[in-house]
Amino acid sequence: MRKASFLLLSLIVTAAFAGAQVGEDSRAPEPNLTNAVPGGALTCSPPRRTFVVPERLVPRARLKAKLLVLLGDSLFDDTRGVVNITREKEIKKLANKLRNERDDY
Repeated sequence: MRKASFLLLSLIVTAAFAGAQVGEDSRAPEPNLTNAVPGGALTCSPPRRTFVVPERLVPRARLKAKLLVLLGDSLFDDTRGVVNITREKEIKKLANKLRNERDDY
């Protein structure tokens, strides 16, 4: 009986230490407390990032950004088992456009 109690106690202490080790991530977005009104939803907004792109690369950067958004949406839909043919055609068109423009740079 004593052995079982000691084993249970050590398991509880280990679980407590493991739970205490999981702290908040310092990179986590800060909560938006201005929207936290009674009955309202508490939301988190990610930090804004600004990228500086040379003027001659702006059209290519826009294509890449649009392609990344479409690919992310496509992956999300794939996990749910949804197929969006028009999005897939758009992805193929943008990828071909980027591939053809690669020779220019």
